[in-house]
Amino acid sequence: MGVTDFMQLKPEEEKKIMQVRFRTLGDATCTGAIESPASSVAEIVNEVAAMRLTERAGRADDLRSEAAMEDRKKEGYF
Repeated sequence: MGVTDFMQLKPEEEKKIMQVRFRTLGDATCTGAIESPASSVAEIVNEVAAMRLTERAGRADDLRSEAAMEDRKKEGYF
């Protein structure tokens, strides 16, 4: 996860600079980044094609439960 004004480090965490890419829509408060050396659209397409994790794998929301987003849809959030 990115460190922002809204996301602070826990005492046991440390900040480090990495080259990353966000694979899903969302903001830094709910979307985890993946390490990626890709620097062009072609490299990104190749990386995604080879990836074994889903696009949603980095979403903090989905770490709560497999159906977190579906549950909110049923509750009228969207």
